[in-house]
Amino acid sequence: MNKIIGIALLLISTYAKAASCSASKNGNWESATTWSCGHVPGAGDNVTIGTGITVTVTGNNTVEIGNLDISGTLDFTNGSKVSLGSGSAVNIYSGGSITGGNPGAKLVFPSFTIKGPFSVEGPSYINNNGQGSGAAPLPLKLVSFAASLQQNQQVILRWTTANEENINFIEIESSDNGSSGWQLAGTTSPMVSEGGGYSYSFSDRNKLNGDRYYRLKIVDRDGKYVFSKVVVVTSSQTEKFSITPTLVNNSMTVSLPASGLGQVSIFNAFGQLAKTVTFDNQTFTIDVSMLSRGLYFVKLADGRNSYTTRFFKQ
Repeated sequence: MNKIIGIALLLISTYAKAASCSASKNGNWESATTWSCGHVPGAGDNVTIGTGITVTVTGNNTVEIGNLDISGTLDFTNGSKVSLGSGSAVNIYSGGSITGGNPGAKLVFPSFTIKGPFSVEGPSYINNNGQGSGAAPLPLKLVSFAASLQQNQQVILRWTTANEENINFIEIESSDNGSSGWQLAGTTSPMVSEGGGYSYSFSDRNKLNGDRYYRLKIVDRDGKYVFSKVVVVTSSQTEKFSITPTLVNNSMTVSLPASGLGQVSIFNAFGQLAKTVTFDNQTFTIDVSMLSRGLYFVKLADGRNSYTTRFFKQ
């Protein structure tokens, strides 16, 4: 009976759900109080070290964690070690670093090990296949990725891809600071399983309150994943902008939070560019008398921010 209970406990332990552990303060890797998850990072846990935070590795950590995202500093003492799984990656972002240690200090993957002393600066990555500069290679070509604010203060994300390979799904994550506290905003399936390229869009219906950062988490069928670049919608965009009227005969008036040089692009319902206008005033008028009747989408970009809305040409 005791043997059966022991096996059951082992199974429960083995298949416990992996956690997300973010360093909440400077401290040792091996101290539970360092981590938001309340325990030392365990098997499959995804670990984040945010900007301005230093975590020091002092022990021989043989449990294979998930991804390790570093915007702060991971510092090794002599002979200390962190282990990661075959599908894991260490992502060192701009401003992040791995420091310290002697040749006995190691970052260990099943098929690749990097030894100290460490002096690794971001942006760079380390995974089971080796080490590289810049962001880890994506299992697709991300042609474009942008965020814009709608007139109702909701955010629209749009991205286009090429050469999709072995993609399982794409998660959209958001954060208030761009380096930690990432939350799942939504999930989308790939439009194709192999090859080709497509355009995606996602609407975050949570109204903007301050800056908001977004990234894509691209997950393949083997459970491996990488992150896209980060895009931001700034708090200055929460100020009101508008077009009037939205049922248009000949012209419409655009009002922006501030004056400045920028461009308006008008697209028809099929995504085809119908008209472009440059502007340098806070309020200006656009002649749309030559457009055919139908629904149109307006994108306004002033070099810092972008706005998206729509109107109907009568």
